[in-house]
Amino acid sequence: MLRRIHIGDGTRRVALSLLALLSLVSMPIAFAADSAKAAPKVYIGLFKDDSIAVLDTESLRVLRLIPVPKGPHGLVMSLDGGRVYASSDGDSKVSVIDTGRDSVVASIEVGPSPHGLAMTPDGTRLLVAGFGTDSVVFVDTSTDSVIGRVAVPSPHNIAISPDGLTAYVAAQKKGSTGIAIIDISGMKSKGFFPLDKAPRALGFGLDGKLLYFTLAGSDSLQVYDIAAGTVSAQVSVGASPHYPLATRDGATVLVVCQGPGELDLVNAASASLETRIAVGTMPHWIAFSSGGSRALVTNEGSNNLSVVDLASRKVVAIVAVGNAPRKIVVQPASRMAELQVKAEISAFSFPDLIRAKVGQAVTWTNLDSVPHSVTSDDGGWDSGPIAMGQSFTKVFDRAGSYAYHCAIHPSMTGSVLVLD
Repeated sequence: MLRRIHIGDGTRRVALSLLALLSLVSMPIAFAADSAKAAPKVYIGLFKDDSIAVLDTESLRVLRLIPVPKGPHGLVMSLDGGRVYASSDGDSKVSVIDTGRDSVVASIEVGPSPHGLAMTPDGTRLLVAGFGTDSVVFVDTSTDSVIGRVAVPSPHNIAISPDGLTAYVAAQKKGSTGIAIIDISGMKSKGFFPLDKAPRALGFGLDGKLLYFTLAGSDSLQVYDIAAGTVSAQVSVGASPHYPLATRDGATVLVVCQGPGELDLVNAASASLETRIAVGTMPHWIAFSSGGSRALVTNEGSNNLSVVDLASRKVVAIVAVGNAPRKIVVQPASRMAELQVKAEISAFSFPDLIRAKVGQAVTWTNLDSVPHSVTSDDGGWDSGPIAMGQSFTKVFDRAGSYAYHCAIHPSMTGSVLVLD
């Protein structure tokens, strides 16, 4: 029978001593895990805290806060889940967050007041709604540098077609409200659909034939037929609807309604309201977790996150996350389910060489009785002190050779070889 061991228990001290002894004779190794999987993390922009909250999907616990410039607005995940991009509308930058280190590793200057962000399906282009520059800014994600701009009046949010060819942008400038249509590969305008009211947020249906969007001052979900170039339906929902998001099977469209604080479920085939689910105050954004079976809804007014089970259509958890949560993204479950590479730190040594593939995560576990760190030689990441029995995980999203050392014991060195 297993016994819970409390701090101060003599048995625990003996066990730790034995483990420390074993660590002195064990050889450091690196190997592919047979079943170990890292839980995907959730990243939430806290508008009033000027930070990004990192939430563990298993424990539903906030792991840490990542400081960013004032007013985090847009949030998007790289294709492999290794980076998060966060725009700050009180600044002029897009922050690049390394999800292995959970810290900002770079900033991209895009011009004042960047709003929404969108990533192309192939992950090669990041589109930034440059509200303060009246333009959509194109960023090459291989270099995290600006490569072009397309004029759009006060762009707010962006949706990219599933084929990755076209971007639809909510233009909010007074007198020029509508949806701007952009050819992504050519980085040029290809049309404009004028609207009487300012569009708020947009999202595509499963097959890319329908675009869903909401309007300021309208309590309806708008259904835009891409081929026809017209609004084909309007579905009455709760007051002040904001972000629409289609389920992964395309059968249902979720839309947050800020007035009543609810998540409305719309039948995509019949374009009719099916269910209203009470969430929190002023819900802002939606993301899927658990393979799409749960919806995570940020509640800006109540400073929390509602976890909605889509099968039962009930809120199953409410999580306090910080002040004014807005945008939310989840690491791809398919990517996180890949086999990890595990490495043991023992006998004051790292493995001589760790081999991994692009997109894989390397997890170092400390078996020594004293803390160690895993610190990149070029300053790219730093685990901080890793106590005995604790681990540090780093996702490698680019090929190359990465040298690292222990900042506490500099004679400890190692390297990771990442292959395509």
